[in-house]
Amino acid sequence: MDDAKKQLRQLNKLAWEKDKRAATPKNLDSNIKKNTAFIKKCKTSMGADMKTQLLNDIHKLSLEKYISEIVGSVMEGMLKCKTSVDVTACVEVVSALHQRFPDNFTLLLSGQLSKNLQPPNKQYLATLSAEQKEKEESARITKQRTYLRIACELWLVGVLRSVTDGAAALSSITTNGVEAHRDGVAGFVNTTTSTGNSSTTKDQQKKKDEHGFVYSVLKDLLANDMEQFINLPLVASFLKNYGQTIMGIVPRKQKAAAEQHAEFITLEIDPESVVSPDIHGLLTSLMQNYYKSVSRHMGKLHKAVKKMERHNNETLFARGELSEESKQRFEKATKAYEKFLGHTQTLADALALDMPDLPEDEAANKQSSMVSNSGNAFQQDGKESSNVGSQGMWEDEDARKFYEDLPDLRILVPDVFLENQTVKKDEEEQEKEQQPEEEEIIENEDVDPLEEAIENVEDAAGDEDGSIKPTQNAQLEGFIARLPNCANRDLIDAAAVDFCYMNNKNARNKLVKALLKVQRQRLDLLPYYARFIATLNVYFSDIGETIIAALTYEFKGLQRRKNQDLIESRVKNIRFLSELAKFKVTPAHTIFYAFKVALDDFTSHNIDIVCNLLECCGRFFLKSPETSARMSGMLETVMRKKNVQHLDSRYSLMVENAYYQANPPDKPAIQIKERSPMELYIRKLIHEDLCKKYLDKVLKQLRKLHWEDEKIRQFMVKTFQKIWKIKFGNIHLMAILASGLNRYHSDFGVQIVDGIVEEIRMGLEKKPLATPRLERSSAFGHPSDDDDESERDQGKSSHQRARAQVNRQLSSYSTTHKKLQEEHSKAIEQDPTIFDYDAVYDDLKEAERKKKEATKGSAEKKPKYIKGLLEMAEIRKRDRLLAEEKKVAREREEEGEAFADKEVFITETFKKQKEELERIEREEKEREEKAAKNKTMDTFYKQVLERKEAEHQAMLKAFAEKGEKKDRTTQADTAESTDVLLAKEAEKEGREVMLNDNNEIVDKRQLLGAGLNVKPKFGTFGSLAASDERIKERMSEYEAYKRKKVEEYEAKRKQGRSGDERERLSKEVEKQMMEVKQREQEEEERKKKALEDKLTVKRTTEDAAMSARERYLARKKQKLEEEKKK
Repeated sequence: MDDAKKQLRQLNKLAWEKDKRAATPKNLDSNIKKNTAFIKKCKTSMGADMKTQLLNDIHKLSLEKYISEIVGSVMEGMLKCKTSVDVTACVEVVSALHQRFPDNFTLLLSGQLSKNLQPPNKQYLATLSAEQKEKEESARITKQRTYLRIACELWLVGVLRSVTDGAAALSSITTNGVEAHRDGVAGFVNTTTSTGNSSTTKDQQKKKDEHGFVYSVLKDLLANDMEQFINLPLVASFLKNYGQTIMGIVPRKQKAAAEQHAEFITLEIDPESVVSPDIHGLLTSLMQNYYKSVSRHMGKLHKAVKKMERHNNETLFARGELSEESKQRFEKATKAYEKFLGHTQTLADALALDMPDLPEDEAANKQSSMVSNSGNAFQQDGKESSNVGSQGMWEDEDARKFYEDLPDLRILVPDVFLENQTVKKDEEEQEKEQQPEEEEIIENEDVDPLEEAIENVEDAAGDEDGSIKPTQNAQLEGFIARLPNCANRDLIDAAAVDFCYMNNKNARNKLVKALLKVQRQRLDLLPYYARFIATLNVYFSDIGETIIAALTYEFKGLQRRKNQDLIESRVKNIRFLSELAKFKVTPAHTIFYAFKVALDDFTSHNIDIVCNLLECCGRFFLKSPETSARMSGMLETVMRKKNVQHLDSRYSLMVENAYYQANPPDKPAIQIKERSPMELYIRKLIHEDLCKKYLDKVLKQLRKLHWEDEKIRQFMVKTFQKIWKIKFGNIHLMAILASGLNRYHSDFGVQIVDGIVEEIRMGLEKKPLATPRLERSSAFGHPSDDDDESERDQGKSSHQRARAQVNRQLSSYSTTHKKLQEEHSKAIEQDPTIFDYDAVYDDLKEAERKKKEATKGSAEKKPKYIKGLLEMAEIRKRDRLLAEEKKVAREREEEGEAFADKEVFITETFKKQKEELERIEREEKEREEKAAKNKTMDTFYKQVLERKEAEHQAMLKAFAEKGEKKDRTTQADTAESTDVLLAKEAEKEGREVMLNDNNEIVDKRQLLGAGLNVKPKFGTFGSLAASDERIKERMSEYEAYKRKKVEEYEAKRKQGRSGDERERLSKEVEKQMMEVKQREQEEEERKKKALEDKLTVKRTTEDAAMSARERYLARKKQKLEEEKKK
């Protein structure tokens, strides 16, 4: 208990003692209106929202004459305290009233609480009907739950002491001057007239005083509730809220949570608490005894519900439907059972006791034990078999995932598309509409049952409002047309997601009709359609319900047409229902009803129905715990009918196949021989990798084996001896392997030969079945191994043809090579330096490197980015100042001449800053004007030409420097140089030379760099000694061409554009200037007008203010004069 409640309890205890009570405040308000308002406030609410007002009124108002009315209003206000905060506020208000009026208010309140917490009057309840009785009990429990909670809180804080206080107040005419009604409370007051029983009555009252208010109330409530347990919700609420506080029991859930977090719960013992050890023991004993009775009743209720459920299932399996009365009775019993179970769990948790053991249905246990003894149960050796495998519910893991792992549409689709609008018609009306009379069915026997089912679907949805837009209708039609192509799991799951985006009632109806109209021959689509329906059925249950109802109706219609051969429709119908049953969309009783109907008339088409049902979902129901017993009985009935009736061989075989597919016989699985990794590797080399291409590789790997290991050696011998397991075309390769291994392991070859000979001899003697004699004998050779002479001659001729073809290719290549050499020599004669790009590139890079080194030595090392960052910061600062300056200017312009008569103070720093900003703005404006003038393409072309000209000049300069260098090195007797001298000079220059195919000395770099302008051709060494005249001539030609282009450009720039174009441009510019000027004038006029309006309003306001000021001063002056006169 917190400190506030402890302090409140101490004040309440002092109020019970007359000599220690606080003095009554004086000057209390006795106004009738205020006292009546206080009573209304108490009746309205005693919660936290009214606590402050009520406490203030209690301390300020007298309230002595209205105690009985206050008690009644407080009782009504208590019922509106639902939350813990409101209950706490109510306790504080009642405590304040108790502290002022303990002798009358508290006694009357105790009497009223005890009266409202007494058990119901059995005589009165007997006069009511069942419905009225249920409503009366529900209202009483709701009211008493609130009163009991507040009574517990008031008892803990010391306001309530015992039931006898309230009983005395109710039985007396007045209570300290306050009139009270003479009202005997059953269970609390025993009015006695004899004097002999007076002592007994006093002893009982004394005991009740010692036990406390809460124990007395609970004891009387539970004393007569050991059979019907009507007050179970009250006990559950009491234990949930005060089990730990009053009884000192830690709930199991709280204890488990504390143990999980390694925490220890310690209960603080309050020595001043009203809960004494005796009361604690009495309450614990009372609750435990009540819980034992509840546990016994829980077991009985569980048995009754299970029995009712079993009876309903039997009715469903036998008739296929359940009456509305049975449904309502079962739903009511189930709801009562679940409610009772929840309260029992609350009691068990609060009392830290175990839940009662709920026994299984005895009849179901007997039936399952009988089935397990017959050998058809799916449990073996006390362990449940796996859901996958020969003894499981599913054939393999893929089948289990297909039927159990459905996509969750809430993850894939927004919630707004998953809203389902329920059907407005009542279920009974739908059933009446969907079940036509038998006479009408007999008259329309020629009508297709599927068409009738679809018509019922349309009639059931005919009154639904919902229209589809044309675009949505087109999308839906396209979606329905694509459904037959969704023949795998991914496509059908994607289709379910797509349908959610076009979901409405009409769309669902069209979808149902499309699914029901699946072709009779397309049985492969039924599993995927069933998965599609199961995926949507989670959020759109009307789809599954409508389809099941239509298929059931179709099945009944087909059963009535026994004289018609509709085998494809029957098979499609039962398979569709069976596939939906595996997704748990079709109820089990529907399948068993169809099974029973077919077994009752086990002939012709019904045999097909039974066989298809067993093949499709027989295994599922046999291995499911809920339906295993019933399915086993059905299978026994099928086999018994098959044996008794003289069926055709075709039908007999069909029944046996279906039976063993649903209930496969127990056979041990094929044991796979376990082999070591080395054995598996050897088998892979010989059985998989061995071929003519990898023969050497396999031989090397086999030689690397650990031949000293006896196990590996014996396995190799066995592998080579079992030659019949090798491909017949690889037997000669095995012989080659054996020969190669025999060179290093001579005893290995002997063992192989001995083993194969022994097996051949044993095979000839015993003559066993399927003896591989040919393979064994082939290990020693085959008649087809001798080569024919004709084959050798044919191989020789083919080799000669291949050589001739290669020679022809070489001769064509040499011809092409000679042509390329001739073209290369012509190019060299025209320009000896045509292929010398590498040297020019090296010179360019060398010049750039020297330039960088020259600048690098002189320049200081500076930061790379900081300068740019500082410049940008400065620019941003100037822009900010400029924006602020413009903003100030606009504000001054709006102010107008309001401050024209004021002095202006400007510092030198501000003047400099303003001048700097004006300069920047002026320079920016000039740049913009210049850029506007140079927006033509001529400027762009000029810049491009200048950039290209600079690049070309740098290239020519480097080329000229290289030419001068060559001229200096090759100036002495170039024409008289021999090949030897040329080679020596090239070596001095650091070049590598070699002799080509034409016995010419060439540079290796020319071999690599040739072919940049013409086709590749080896050049001669003469290109190294080219003269400088050709270079100078080309330079002069280029200079002349450049001067000519520059002169043409200058002339064109001076001349400008043509007269017409210039005139047109001038007109456009003039027109634009006029428009800009006009806009500026309009803007200026608008601003001027706005300023005038503003000044006018301001002047009017100032005049009004001045006139008001003058009037005020005049009144003030007049008032002062009057005072002076007085």
